[in-house]
Amino acid sequence: MKSTSIISWVRRQKKVHSKVNTSSTMRVGIVHTAGSPCGCAEAVAGGLAALGHATLIVDSEEILLRSEELAATCDLVIDHTDTFLGWGVLRPFVRGELERWGARVVGSSTQACFLADDKIAAKGSLSAAGVPTPPGAAITEVTAELPLWLQPPLILKPACEHMSRGVTLAKTREEARVAIGVLLESYCQPVLVETFIPGRELAVSVLESPEGLEVLPVLEWLSDDNEYRILTAAFKLQENGAAREDAHRIILSSVQRHELESLSRKAFRALGLRDYARFDVRLSPEGRFYFLEANTTPSLETGEALAFSARWAGLDYVHLVKRLLEVAQRRYCADSRTNKTVIANY
Repeated sequence: MKSTSIISWVRRQKKVHSKVNTSSTMRVGIVHTAGSPCGCAEAVAGGLAALGHATLIVDSEEILLRSEELAATCDLVIDHTDTFLGWGVLRPFVRGELERWGARVVGSSTQACFLADDKIAAKGSLSAAGVPTPPGAAITEVTAELPLWLQPPLILKPACEHMSRGVTLAKTREEARVAIGVLLESYCQPVLVETFIPGRELAVSVLESPEGLEVLPVLEWLSDDNEYRILTAAFKLQENGAAREDAHRIILSSVQRHELESLSRKAFRALGLRDYARFDVRLSPEGRFYFLEANTTPSLETGEALAFSARWAGLDYVHLVKRLLEVAQRRYCADSRTNKTVIANY
């Protein structure tokens, strides 16, 4: 006798996979945070229009009201939520609502987003997979003592925020102690304290393809801070276009390129990501790569890292958007074929 849970699962799968659109024209939902400085929604909408697709743009703050509509009326949904209810830590909740209603989301699953957005949990998964990360510790109380092996300069980050919100450089242990108190009070979440890694700041974008994971040409950020080269929130909020001068393509040796591509693929799989992602990586003066963060929703603006790297790989912006749609469409079609076989058995 079939269990109720299995029957419910079958019904959900029928609902989701019966809507996979294999035609050339689609309706694509775009979820963004209205008022956010990110211009992803406008850029993606332009790319979709150039491809002949219709769009439905929804504010992430309305997700509880609009998820069912997005799932029912859109062939795919691109979720680029910045914050939900004012918090970056809650942005995976938006994706969870979309998936709960059966929306076909471009990008990583809710579970993977929660993992990747939690810098402490992600750090553990990456380290366990053999992907190097800076030495660090998680602090949850103002009175907690920093380990003696954690020596300044140090980088402090709220565990589950992004866009460099709250990122602080501490040059002494006393500065670190004060900053920990401020961050704990301001963000109400653990603080990740890591050894500052000097060197070059890289953005490594990864796209799925029929041939496997493709690591795009690597971008290096050029900061005015020549000593520390930290990408602050102010740096990321600058108005930049496709001709920006603070980013360029880094040329690595064949050995370094092979190592970075291998580590990036390993990191992508260790976090259970899908479709596309970007990793923030430091290249130390000794030539060692350290993975700092994973971003499941890297900026899709035309003047940001993913678009630059895609261009260097031969994909203009419109074809980058097309590629993202195709990889998600291919995944859902494959899931549909698999689940039809499973459903037929019940």
